[in-house]
Amino acid sequence: MKEDIEHVLDFALRLGESLILCGANIERVRDTVYRVCDSYECRDVQFFALDCFLSLSLEGKYGEKVSAQRCVRGGLHIHLGRLSQLNQLSRKVCAETPPPEELKGMLEEALDVNEYPTWAVLLFSMMSAICLNGIYDGSLRDLSIILLNTVLVFLSGIYLRNLIFNKIIYNIVSAFIVGTVAIFFDKIGYLDGYSTVMIVNSLKLIPGIPMVNSFRNLLSGNEINGIIELLKLILETIAIAGGFLASIMLLMGGLT
Repeated sequence: MKEDIEHVLDFALRLGESLILCGANIERVRDTVYRVCDSYECRDVQFFALDCFLSLSLEGKYGEKVSAQRCVRGGLHIHLGRLSQLNQLSRKVCAETPPPEELKGMLEEALDVNEYPTWAVLLFSMMSAICLNGIYDGSLRDLSIILLNTVLVFLSGIYLRNLIFNKIIYNIVSAFIVGTVAIFFDKIGYLDGYSTVMIVNSLKLIPGIPMVNSFRNLLSGNEINGIIELLKLILETIAIAGGFLASIMLLMGGLT
């Protein structure tokens, strides 16, 4: 029936959108959507995916044809726990092919993943900062300011994620906070230099998983998505440098 195939269509598109938002590679999304459609005996499946747009058309086993599109509005944070749940759901659906009308509820259940406690996320973020400070041979004074910046960026991120959905702007604001604090403590004589603080805190802003996904897209033949993702990553990285530059220009009157 057409109603059943519409349930499959909606589920496949929403599953693909959710996978992208959680940090999945586009090739993984394409493979998942095609497998879901194949498990329900869909024919002539045509799926087009960018990290910001999805389009799917298919034909049911009784000849009914449906199509739909979705715009993907990305967030600021990748959720690997939710991604794992979605992967398990896709495997379960492909193996068991539950009734199509149950797919929406199953997806909502998979998305309902408990978030890590705020204190735990902050604690592990501070632990990673301590490790990076050791790698760059930073002093205890450097470490204290790095940890202060880690807390400030983390708390501001909780507030900004409800106001900003653009990672470029988020990186500018975060880098400006880090740079301003580092230069302030350098000017009052607490630090011997602010470079170590800026380097360590900036490394935590660099988008690692999206960078891997972009190169994977390029190497797997999905050049359009790879190039778009790579250009976005370059802009996000430039935004980090722009935030630091703004703090230097504001507090030091230039680069000299």
